[in-house]
Amino acid sequence: RLRSGEFVVTTEIIPPQHANADKIKETIELVKPYVAAVNFTDSPSAIPRMSSLSGCVIAHQLGAEPVLQVTARDNTRTGLQSRLTGANALGISNILCLSGDSPRMGGSPTGSLEILDLDSVQMLWILRRMRDDGIYLDGREMKFPPRYFLGAAASPFASEPRFQALREQKKVNAGAQFLQTNLVFDTERLNLWLDQMDKKQVLDKAFILVGVTPLRSLRVARYLQEEIPGVHIPEKVIGRMDNAGESAPEEGIAIALEIIESVRHKGGVNGIHIMTLGYESSVGRIVKEADLDK
Repeated sequence: RLRSGEFVVTTEIIPPQHANADKIKETIELVKPYVAAVNFTDSPSAIPRMSSLSGCVIAHQLGAEPVLQVTARDNTRTGLQSRLTGANALGISNILCLSGDSPRMGGSPTGSLEILDLDSVQMLWILRRMRDDGIYLDGREMKFPPRYFLGAAASPFASEPRFQALREQKKVNAGAQFLQTNLVFDTERLNLWLDQMDKKQVLDKAFILVGVTPLRSLRVARYLQEEIPGVHIPEKVIGRMDNAGESAPEEGIAIALEIIESVRHKGGVNGIHIMTLGYESSVGRIVKEADLDK
């Protein structure tokens, strides 16, 4: 759908912290009519959960297009090639390569901080090579190469736009076909990053999905602003959530709709990615009120 020029909507689901799949099935069915694909997170905050692969397989069985998130944090080069070959055999072709949250964010005892076999750029390069050249990292030929649509994260506000654009350029050169940005609340500042992406001549080489979330409270807004790297929330947005009081969830949806309207016609933006933060019931409403369900 991206290749056809359609402005797409995707969302994500955080798998449960247990082995029962009833809730995740309900959530998939809830969002499926409104999105082109569903991401399944890979143990965010380094807290073990049902795997992203399990979520993808369940979504595939239910007729939803899945996106497998895979972190460098939890993969060696051997494990990456093995797991992603297996995932493709199960019908999973959309892959989002991430560095992953540090084990420090997880519970005690933490995983080793001394082992990091790969980063997201290397992951993309390995998977692209398997797909396009039909060979493993050690040079062995693959009789049936996998078919992947590769993506990576982008963080327009993590540092100076020109430095972030350089980071994204490396990912695109390594094999990223789509970029999913961190949460965007400042659309004017986003323009600076898009301009730098254009100067790096990668704006037309990867599909860009802008991250959007419906804030539910002032507390959530402050947490994202203060604790999540790369998220910048303008003071006027914080102020709106503060003034909204009990109507904060409605104000959050209004803000999300304004952001969507602002970015949907920007050059280089090909869609939005709704990060619900557990507010999956908002997806259908946002898509309808943004007039994106046509």
